[in-house]
Amino acid sequence: MPAFVRINILLLILILLFPFFASAQISGGIIKGNVIDADGKPAANINVRLKQFKKVAATDKKGAFIFQNLPALHDTLVISSPNSKVLLRQVTLAENQKLNVGALYLEYNARQLQAVEISGRPGNSYKSDYSFFGTKTQSQLIDIPQSISTVTKELIQDKMEFTLKDAMNNISGVNQYSGYDEYTIRGFRAENARDINGLRGYNMTYTSNMLVNIERIEVIKGSTATLYGNCDPGGTINLVTKKPLDKATAEINLYTGSWDHYRAEGDMTGPLNTGKTLLYRFNAGYDDTKSFRNGVYAKSFELAPSLSFIPNDKLRVNVDFSVSHINTVLDRGQPGFDDDATLKSTPISLSLIQPGDYLHETDIATNITALYKISKNLTFTSGYLSYQTRQSVAEHGLNAYITPDSVSLYYTTWNYNTVTNTLTNYFTYKAGTGKLTHQLLAGYDFIRSKVNLDQQYYELPDEFGQGSGVVGTFSLSHPQYFKRPVSSYQVSDFNSDATDVNDDVYHTQGVYLQDQLSLGKWKALLGLREEFYKGDDSGLKENVFLPRVGIVYAIKPTINAYATYNKGFDPFEASTSAQVFNEPFKPVISQTLEAGLKGNFLNSRLFATLAVYQLTVQNVAVNANNISNPNLFVQQGENRSRGIEAEATGNVLPNLSINLSYAYSVARVTKSTDPSQIGMLVENAPRNASGSWIKYTFTQGVIKGFGISAGHTAIGTRNTLDPGITLPGYVVFNAGVHYKYNHCKFALNLNNITNKTYYTGAYNNVNKWPGTPRNFMANVGYVF
Repeated sequence: MPAFVRINILLLILILLFPFFASAQISGGIIKGNVIDADGKPAANINVRLKQFKKVAATDKKGAFIFQNLPALHDTLVISSPNSKVLLRQVTLAENQKLNVGALYLEYNARQLQAVEISGRPGNSYKSDYSFFGTKTQSQLIDIPQSISTVTKELIQDKMEFTLKDAMNNISGVNQYSGYDEYTIRGFRAENARDINGLRGYNMTYTSNMLVNIERIEVIKGSTATLYGNCDPGGTINLVTKKPLDKATAEINLYTGSWDHYRAEGDMTGPLNTGKTLLYRFNAGYDDTKSFRNGVYAKSFELAPSLSFIPNDKLRVNVDFSVSHINTVLDRGQPGFDDDATLKSTPISLSLIQPGDYLHETDIATNITALYKISKNLTFTSGYLSYQTRQSVAEHGLNAYITPDSVSLYYTTWNYNTVTNTLTNYFTYKAGTGKLTHQLLAGYDFIRSKVNLDQQYYELPDEFGQGSGVVGTFSLSHPQYFKRPVSSYQVSDFNSDATDVNDDVYHTQGVYLQDQLSLGKWKALLGLREEFYKGDDSGLKENVFLPRVGIVYAIKPTINAYATYNKGFDPFEASTSAQVFNEPFKPVISQTLEAGLKGNFLNSRLFATLAVYQLTVQNVAVNANNISNPNLFVQQGENRSRGIEAEATGNVLPNLSINLSYAYSVARVTKSTDPSQIGMLVENAPRNASGSWIKYTFTQGVIKGFGISAGHTAIGTRNTLDPGITLPGYVVFNAGVHYKYNHCKFALNLNNITNKTYYTGAYNNVNKWPGTPRNFMANVGYVF
């Protein structure tokens, strides 16, 4: 046989036998899967290790890994990342089996959390795992024996929510109390100052915070008095600012929408030196919009730089600064006809705002936080917030009805200036007693607010009489808006009692102790505070003892049950609404009983809570429903709310995010100086409320990067301060589409799809605020 024939036959045999040789080389079992990081993105370059077999594989850019040529085994996959918890997954592989373990989800490492929030986190999820606000220490939400709801910047961006008032409808048990920056939390009006990074600011009531530099919004339900002093009984709102990142990045977003709405936002961050010990972040925003409401407009801006200094593992310092300004008007709501309970007797566009009315406000916040690690177990933290406000207002408003469809107008101006300084200092110490561990906290807080109000009422005495407080008339049926002769108005003594603020200076201070104990499946939280409150001008002094007790039991590693008791305290403090009371103010005292469940599900991709509570509040302050003096307040005897709240939020899949909430609450007057009020439902407190937002992004095919979103807000029937006026319940549906390609993103949201007419809140038929009709908002963004 010729040689070339023998060679060809040999080559043919080798070709035919090659698959068998190849299969023999890769014979054995296979284990493969995908690793998803804590932000819901593929985790590239992550080591995946078979613990006993001692074999390591690295994930590719899509987060995929594979082990080949494995024998039958029973082993443990160990997946580790610097910023995540070590993930362990048991695997059993039969001989020659091909095992796909699917998606493996990492979560943030609690040990990596900072004792205070100094540097930022590049999160990209609707879910927040931790909070510093609940305990003043690094704590997982699941371990805190109190309900805490969060709204992350990702949810805020996806829904294109530009103010705090927009974003609060994402939280169970929270709804708008009025058209101002007032909310109902667990059945009770919340109007106290918002905390900023756990420090007391000041609430100007008539305007709502821009969210340009906000990382997330936290609402802790029930009292927070043991750690923070006087507070609203239903809950406290905390705004966590964006902190610098050690990786350079920048983003710009442009928006446009209904009623000539234009907005621009920018966010840039990164290190300022090669050692990454000095980090910066700068956020800025500008907003210009008109409204469906006659005469309503708003132009605002905010500039917010932030610096973090982290020279070593012992010292951390952060400085946040923010200046914001708004040029708008004071919207008192849609007035109705006299003695007519029909909400729609006048159009929702109707207002009493006259050309030339204005509300100008500037807010300046400076926040300094420092942490020093004295030893391995002992840390000292100090925080300071200076919050200054300057508000100038000129408004026409309803003085009295002349006929059922015409009114007389008052005119008032004021300048309202405030300075609030908040200081907190505390030590934390970690200790162990056998299997029992402690995290002890001892601290001192000081808060001082100084306010100055200069308010005047005016009149035209030659036309309407001396002391009338009237400057003109206005027809509700045939409204005419024209420039009023403000320069000819004369100062009036009408409503002069409403021009004084009861306390132009108040300060409060407190000392507190807290112990977080852990033993096996049990955790306990014990807190005590002694609060010393003083109103300098009124002579009011209050010393109050404020306890807090909570327990947590781990039913499963990912499910905790908890119960808690809290006592709250809220004395009178100066308010921009120039609150006047018909008798000396008595401090508001609250007591909260709460129990519930918290859990991480779907490999910690979904966080859910269920809470049951009873909240009892004494000396509740409510508006007196005096149309001509909207700043007059009265105190009721005792109110009580009982309810259930449920929430679920997270990135269920890398391309599927959800935020769901539901609340059932019954808030009633249980004691009152007016016997007819006993048993009545509290104003602006619905029995049922729910909300949702679901976002899905396609990851394959020609529509890769394209996504859809949908959600709703539902609020039940509500009473008002006027027994004859009831606000009907409503359901509003919203939806959106989005597309992302490389560094660019595009989005379009349509809100109130069915064009539902509804009311977000009301005092009476004069001061009621309609919800926004159907509208759209479009966004174009670029990430550098």
